[in-house]
Amino acid sequence: MQRLAGKRWMLGATVVLLSMTACDDQANTVVQPTVKPIEMLSVDGIGPINGNTPFNLHDITMAFQGLNVAQRTNYAEGREYPVITVSQDLKPLLTINPDAKQEKIFSVMVSDNLIGNGLGHALGSRFNEVYAYGATEECRAGAEELSGKVLCYAPKTGNVLYLFGGTWNGPDGSVPPKDVLANWQMEAMIWKPPAK
Repeated sequence: MQRLAGKRWMLGATVVLLSMTACDDQANTVVQPTVKPIEMLSVDGIGPINGNTPFNLHDITMAFQGLNVAQRTNYAEGREYPVITVSQDLKPLLTINPDAKQEKIFSVMVSDNLIGNGLGHALGSRFNEVYAYGATEECRAGAEELSGKVLCYAPKTGNVLYLFGGTWNGPDGSVPPKDVLANWQMEAMIWKPPAK
């Protein structure tokens, strides 16, 4: 009887020890969370938005069901104009800007990696991770609310721009030299409908 009790104790201790070891192995394993994009940016559009999408709160709300869609007023050079924002809870994802007649979409600014990039570059990427040395696309200095930033065309596109930010003590309204830009980070992606 004592042997049987001893064997049960050994069996129980082995099971506990094995389960503790399994727990320790799981605790030491680092699992990187993968964020699945809600929508994807491409040269053709962002998810359901494309060159034919009207600048209309109802249509954009229907396109992004399950997300928070709202119309707000922005100001530029003393003039007001509407924008439509798309967010998930309190996290801003997109800002949609109208054309001059406020009928069609002029541009869409992506401000979070929940909107994936079919071109392969994520927000937070450094300039030198996006562009090969000596193969930079056309860049220009940002103006107004984008002052101090730099806008560059995404590689091999004519309608997707990347917004980079960083520190530089050069003159306002000019693009920093490539060695300064190298470590600037991508802060936003801007899609414009392709020219027809």
